[in-house]
Amino acid sequence: MAGSKARSTPRLAPRAILCLLGGALLVLTACTDSGLEQRVDRLEAELREVRSDTRDQVRDLTGRVISAETTVGIDPDSEPITDRFTRLEATVGEWMTNQTETGQQVYLRPNLPGHAPLATDHGTFLARLEDIDLNPSGERGFLVHLSIGNPHALTIEQFSLVGDYGGAMPQLPEGENYSLENERIREWQRGLTPFEVRVSEPLAAFAWTSFDIVLPAATRQDLELIRFSMTVENARLNRETIGAGAGEDYSHIRVDSQGAAVLKTDYGAFLVTVQNSEATDNGTRLYIEIGNPYGFKINQCRFVGEFGPEVPTRDPGDTQDSYAQKVSAWSQSLRSFEAGVSEQIANFRWNRATLLIPGPPEEVKFLRAQLRVEDITLPAAIER
Repeated sequence: MAGSKARSTPRLAPRAILCLLGGALLVLTACTDSGLEQRVDRLEAELREVRSDTRDQVRDLTGRVISAETTVGIDPDSEPITDRFTRLEATVGEWMTNQTETGQQVYLRPNLPGHAPLATDHGTFLARLEDIDLNPSGERGFLVHLSIGNPHALTIEQFSLVGDYGGAMPQLPEGENYSLENERIREWQRGLTPFEVRVSEPLAAFAWTSFDIVLPAATRQDLELIRFSMTVENARLNRETIGAGAGEDYSHIRVDSQGAAVLKTDYGAFLVTVQNSEATDNGTRLYIEIGNPYGFKINQCRFVGEFGPEVPTRDPGDTQDSYAQKVSAWSQSLRSFEAGVSEQIANFRWNRATLLIPGPPEEVKFLRAQLRVEDITLPAAIER
């Protein structure tokens, strides 16, 4: 329309704009607060559920720990822990038995012929229980006579025996096993008495050495079994004279011993044992056996050394000086001898022979001798 004015857009005053914005902000804040409250409520509910699950898990774990203290595993039908301990004890017992069988401990019984191997950190020795007597000092216990054979070039100056003793192992009926799972074996094992003895008697190289120990057993039946291990505390390696061969080493042979002495020669080590002796017009004839483990035959050989009475034993009341005097007097009583062997010493076997020693039987109880091999024959090779 001509001449008319155009309609203008109304404008809000600044104060009105502020009022509108404030109202919208209040509405938005109210909406936001409501959403946050819902989220907080939802989170609290989830947290309560988590706490409830955690408490259930804690209770379950507590029950499992308590169950594990009385049984092995979680299954109530599993093996009780007492049975498991019993089985573990049996396993340890079997391990100890295996250690004994491999020579860590030696088992000795009265009147048991032969000798038993005794393993140490310095090699394997031989042990034998000779006899058991009442303690001559009048104190409680028994005097146990032991012999240890030393096949090595070491002289053992001091050693210890650690073990136990007790009655004979119970005889089990057929079908029962000799293990710690058997109650009778466990009862016998608990009845053993431990002991530890330090021995200062030197074990000479290549020889048997006899010595005594005192065990405070109440009765003779408490010594039906003696077992021990040997710990070498001090040893000395024998020095050979320059230019001297192996045949310069002397061996100690006890006439009344049941074991074998080791004779070291330039051709290797041989064995000798005395089977019997008898008096003759010219001295004492010894019936011996010589063990030849090698492939050659000895046609001629002879024994050279000294002979005398049995080595003096150290009584419980002897001091170091008094025992040294006894040994010195005994050493001065030794007499020289030389005896040829007329028999041939065949290879790979024991061979019987005789030695004639110029002395009465009571003075021929100990030989300090060496074997001198003078003639040998090595069999010819087998033709193919």
